[in-house]
Amino acid sequence: MNLNGKPTNPGDLRVPVTLQRRSVSSDPGGFQTPGWSKIADVWARWENVHGMEAWAANTTQAEQAATVTIRYRPDVDPTCAVLKGGRRFEIVSIDDIQERHEYLELKVKATRSG
Repeated sequence: MNLNGKPTNPGDLRVPVTLQRRSVSSDPGGFQTPGWSKIADVWARWENVHGMEAWAANTTQAEQAATVTIRYRPDVDPTCAVLKGGRRFEIVSIDDIQERHEYLELKVKATRSG
C-alpha cells in the first residue's frame, strides 16, 4: 500500500496509544460529570511537528502538535482524543487517507488539562 505516494511499512505503527471518547456519568446525587471512556488501544505512527509545520502549528496556538497515523476506524471522530503516555491530545483534524478506509491521519495537539 502507498501512503501519500510512499510505500508504507506496517512496522511503522509502533507507538501504543489509547483512543478515547467523551462520556458523561452520573454520581449518586444525580449530578452529571464529564469524563472520558476508552474506545480502544491501538498502534500508531507518531510524528511530532517540526520545521515549517511547527511554525504553522504555532500560529494556531497548537501546543505539542503531532501527526498520528493509525489503521482506519469508523468510530473515531473529531470529538475523540488520543492518550499517549498519560497525556491527552485533542484531535484537530482527521483524514481518511485517499478515502480508502485503510489509514487515518490525525492532527493532534496537547490539551491543557485532563
